[in-house]
Amino acid sequence: MESHNEAKDIPLPLRGKTVSRCIVDSALGIDFIEAGQRSTIRIESRFRIHAFGADKPLSIGRVEDMGKALSLIGKTVAKALARSDGALGITFDDGTVLSVAPDPSTEAWEFAGPDRSVVVSMAGGGLSTWVDVGHPKTRGKP
Repeated sequence: MESHNEAKDIPLPLRGKTVSRCIVDSALGIDFIEAGQRSTIRIESRFRIHAFGADKPLSIGRVEDMGKALSLIGKTVAKALARSDGALGITFDDGTVLSVAPDPSTEAWEFAGPDRSVVVSMAGGGLSTWVDVGHPKTRGKP
């Protein structure tokens, strides 16, 4: 079993935010929209939803699994954590847990915040992060 360095985990700024909508296409998008500000989690790999004693492994390639993921709409986040190994864990107020393991061959998930910050689970594990620093201000005529 690989060791896990919790000190390098990244808390995602979703605590208290409610799932506003789920978008299903070639992946599963989960939007948190509050006061016109949107944060999004996009899942592009297998994931699990643990709710009320049932643990459901789900696949983005199965339409029936995407239907089950819609049960997240209206749930409020208690804790959201990007683990340094590339895993994602989101616990909701009602005890439901959404988890995504890192994928050896693809970026399993990504988070985008309203401030343009991004956290990505890299193929093979680990995290990549960045924050948009904005355009430099110009002086005088362009």
